[in-house]
Amino acid sequence: MKDQARRWVTLSAAAKLLGVHPATLRHWADTGQVPSYRTPGGHRRFDAADLHAFLLKASTGVDMPTESDQEAMIETALVQTRAELQRSPPSQDIWFSAFDDQGRERQRALGRNLFEYTVQYITRPQKRVELRHKGWRLGAAYAESSLRYNISLIDTVRAFQYFRHNLIQALTGGEEDKTIFDQEDIRLRQDVDDYLNEVLYGLIESYEQKILGAALMARHENGDESP
Repeated sequence: MKDQARRWVTLSAAAKLLGVHPATLRHWADTGQVPSYRTPGGHRRFDAADLHAFLLKASTGVDMPTESDQEAMIETALVQTRAELQRSPPSQDIWFSAFDDQGRERQRALGRNLFEYTVQYITRPQKRVELRHKGWRLGAAYAESSLRYNISLIDTVRAFQYFRHNLIQALTGGEEDKTIFDQEDIRLRQDVDDYLNEVLYGLIESYEQKILGAALMARHENGDESP
């Protein structure tokens, strides 16, 4: 009878009530900062009374989680990715074994930037134009790193897709394989895909330009001026 008296609200409605992005509330729920309930279909539901109590607690001087929790979201994604690398490392004949220690350190830095920009993209819509430019340049940095270690474009894309999968898993709370998605799930995944595609396009274009540039230079050195 007690559960029947509860008023359950969706992730989107709860986020609007708290004044935060749904991805932020998703993280708070995953870390136990805000109570939530899972429906049989896997959707999050929040008790309106719990949300009211959370707001009341925040208004009485207790620190309410803020967008600084983006750092925690990024760290969660990075930790999960590292754990996946240890649990199931990629085949040793592709990109993973091509880097030396310095190269792997550079890849870790690029990976952190990728996760950071993606989290900002979904939680700060007002910065999306700037973040798209950053994503394009980040893709170019991935291409430059791979070319430095003679890694092919296809293996570079495979590596990017590997991290893409882990990032989506981290940001969606491991719900990537759900068969039923609510509108907030769909919107979050679309935003993540939109941004990661931008990075991927920057990677491919930069790779293409460098390869074509090298080919044109080789032709010029060989005296072949034909178009």
